[in-house]
Amino acid sequence: MKLITLTISLISFTCFSQQIISKKIEASILQKYVTDDSTVEKALQFEDKNGKNYLIVTTHLNGSDEWLTKTLLVKHYIEKSNNQFDLIRQITDNESHCEFDNDLQFLDKSLIITDLDKNKYAEITFLYKIGCRSDVSPIGLKLMVIENGSKAAIRGNTLPRGFDFKKEKVTDAAFKKLPKVIQDQANKLWDVFAPEF
Repeated sequence: MKLITLTISLISFTCFSQQIISKKIEASILQKYVTDDSTVEKALQFEDKNGKNYLIVTTHLNGSDEWLTKTLLVKHYIEKSNNQFDLIRQITDNESHCEFDNDLQFLDKSLIITDLDKNKYAEITFLYKIGCRSDVSPIGLKLMVIENGSKAAIRGNTLPRGFDFKKEKVTDAAFKKLPKVIQDQANKLWDVFAPEF
């Protein structure tokens, strides 16, 4: 945990001048967009060239005594001049009917909001784990970069410490088109959060 904290601090320090300041979304606004019994994992607002931005991350559980389904929902809104909110990107993922440990998990400490390419639009970068397991085997790991409605991703698996599991890490076509400075930050974050246990 100390290593993760130190590494994140170094990443944050390196990118400090491009960090975008965020704050928690007001409860009155949040209530309009989280209406079911989902758990709010993160709810932030910040400003960029689009004006006011709202990022809402929720998880939802559904199951029985034998299985559990978890759903992750990430929504990025911008506020229009008429006080209406436009959804410009939504990411949904789920681990369904898991009969063991449902390890779909938004990695809160991985979330970074920056403008590394200095184009006035924020990059929202975060990771989450996804999988169903009953031991210390690897599970899925995904990194997402959202910018002005576009999405780029790295997909692979976690690497439990003390084992010789094969590393899996694949970047999609959109990720390969990102400016190098954004790719570098994303790869550093991946290296921090891929190891586990």
